[in-house]
Amino acid sequence: MKNRTIITVALIIGFIFAGCKKDNPVEPIPTPVEKIEVVINDIPFQTEMYYRIPYTLKTWEWEKDGLKLQQIVVLDDNSKTELLTINQSELPFIFKDPLGQNPFVTYDNISNYYLSIQLPIPLAQAKPIKVSHSFMFRDTVQNKDVAVEGGSFSPRLSESPLVISSPVKGNNWAFINQSTMDYHFYMLFFIDGKIARGERFAFDNLKLNSEMTDILNGDPKVNESYFNYKDTLYAVANGTVISIKDGRPENNGDAHNVPLNTIDEYGGNYLILDIGGGRYAFYCHCVPNSFMVNTGDVIKEGDPIALLGNSGNSDVPHLHFQITDGTDVLFSNGLPFVLKKYTKVGDFGTGPTAPTIVTNAMMEQYSIVNFE
Repeated sequence: MKNRTIITVALIIGFIFAGCKKDNPVEPIPTPVEKIEVVINDIPFQTEMYYRIPYTLKTWEWEKDGLKLQQIVVLDDNSKTELLTINQSELPFIFKDPLGQNPFVTYDNISNYYLSIQLPIPLAQAKPIKVSHSFMFRDTVQNKDVAVEGGSFSPRLSESPLVISSPVKGNNWAFINQSTMDYHFYMLFFIDGKIARGERFAFDNLKLNSEMTDILNGDPKVNESYFNYKDTLYAVANGTVISIKDGRPENNGDAHNVPLNTIDEYGGNYLILDIGGGRYAFYCHCVPNSFMVNTGDVIKEGDPIALLGNSGNSDVPHLHFQITDGTDVLFSNGLPFVLKKYTKVGDFGTGPTAPTIVTNAMMEQYSIVNFE
């Protein structure tokens, strides 16, 4: 894959998991009070490879005890089988006080650590009825390895995510940032005593050439160089258009050169589609003046609605898409969803594969897919 493709994808894609064993003895820490607990337990969703169980853990502030996190082991709580081992170099993003600054938002002070995990269970493997965790630490005060157990919970195995149509059509699409523990999945917003997570299951998409080697042909500072620029976007379900923000300028290719003056401008030109059941589909970064529908329109699944662009907080032309339980792009709660049908035709790094039709699933981070 060419360097510029690798750089662009590397800005967005996340973790690869690997396991290891420690030779040093680990001393368990007695935990009369639960130090690790699950505070967000999302509906699992399926890809062409895994059944993914997403959740968020709240823990105590272990660094104040002189502990340095080395590893997280996710266990089947019944059999104590290791389901996932996350090593130090692959640990999830951890929210801790003080939270990062934002010129448009004042965050709460928090007195716990928060981290989010997607547990990938191979499709041929039995799903765990109950999950627990073992956190491995280095005690820098007493110079020894210690472990803390906790965070047991029951995944929502009896529930299914929303099924929608694809918002794009055509070949060689990559949907980035959903089936991963990286951004957008880990983003939490601590505001007014609540934890918002509007981007939790959002994806960004890129389009590759027929060789699956590049996302553009030409000057990277020119939007028209990108294969996805001005592709038509479609309604993912029947619904009502409840909001359109338009007329905002676009960035020039990968320059990210349009200043943002309000938090609402992060979405650039965007549309919100009410698809019923308290669920809202967001289409962000559209081309200005490209909307084919109006606020209040009742539209059907598959109707064209806008053109894919590069407005707002965007590094290159792409669609940022998410479904939430509210009309705020950031401060609502992102909901998991799967696509009715796609054909997997390749992977980043390895190129084309034999076409495989997949239904009622999302795709993995490195998958390249076609839509009819």
